[in-house]
Amino acid sequence: MNKIEHIGIAVKDLEKSNVLFASLFGEAHYKIEEVASEGVKTSFFKSGPNKIELLEATNPDSPIAKFIEKKGEGIHHIAFAVDNIKEEIKRLQNEGFIVLNDPEVSGLKKGADNKYVAFLHPKSTNGVLIELCQEISEND
Repeated sequence: MNKIEHIGIAVKDLEKSNVLFASLFGEAHYKIEEVASEGVKTSFFKSGPNKIELLEATNPDSPIAKFIEKKGEGIHHIAFAVDNIKEEIKRLQNEGFIVLNDPEVSGLKKGADNKYVAFLHPKSTNGVLIELCQEISEND
């Protein structure tokens, strides 16, 4: 893993949260994007070299809606940048981590911000949902 790519925060109201975080960081979000396959609308902020992703559910059955129903608003995941998501998943599986969406089974999953993504089950990471992110290149 190269670095923390972003921290994901589940929110009930993206519009209100954008105002709040714009006040916090002193500047507006730089991107809003919907990921229909995940039932989520995202908004990205930069804070120095770091990124924060706000996540709002777009349907009541989405993972974000279920998370908020169970735990309330707050940190949802920590994402790490990787160079080769397939190789990193294999390495982590060999170390005993549980991968929620294995690209060898279901293909590469596209997430927000031009990334391929995979998640590690919190049961295998001390209760923290970990996301792996690989930049999608023009050749993909």
